[in-house]
Amino acid sequence: MTKEFTYLYKNINYSVTIQYKRNHCISYHFRDGGFLIYCPPFTNQSRIVQGLDKFASKLVDENPHLLGRGDDFIYLLGHRVALQETGEILFGDGSLISYQNRRDLDNKLRQWFLALMNRRTRFYETQMGLYSNRVRVRQMTSRYGSNSLSNHSITYALVLMHYSLDVIDAIIVHELAHCLVSGHGQNFYSVVYKYCPQYKYLHQRLRKGVFHD
Repeated sequence: MTKEFTYLYKNINYSVTIQYKRNHCISYHFRDGGFLIYCPPFTNQSRIVQGLDKFASKLVDENPHLLGRGDDFIYLLGHRVALQETGEILFGDGSLISYQNRRDLDNKLRQWFLALMNRRTRFYETQMGLYSNRVRVRQMTSRYGSNSLSNHSITYALVLMHYSLDVIDAIIVHELAHCLVSGHGQNFYSVVYKYCPQYKYLHQRLRKGVFHD
């Protein structure tokens, strides 16, 4: 059973979707611009609202999917870059993005990030002795990457562009490791740590929204 209502936080109305399951506790999530809550059947709505009052700041204000960009800045590869309505962004490798407006910037950043992820994925595929996978990038709110083994396709979350390259590489290694080992058991993480010894530390930075050292 599902129930919906709105919740006012910092003068913004957010959609709240409640999914009643056979859980022993209430879990709060923020996805696709709204709150998603899993809770036991017959949980009182006032109790859920009390939880929102407690957790909304953490779910919204500290959400790494939201912190990487503001009205006048964006984090790219761990570096804070000032944004204007029109301008240029120069990267450390000498590449340049010129944009006329924010939509133009978004389109060009997607193209730039896709090219970057293709290069980094090819590098680690060679290191790990793997075949080439099709690489895609898109908005993802509940994960940072996915590996479709049947289609030889790997999709990365666009939010990764905010992080430093070592964090990005950690996710690439994680997804490629699924080409060798299914699941997330000991054998899987043995592969991950072989090619990314600092994986635990880098993954913690990712989850906490730490875009730079």
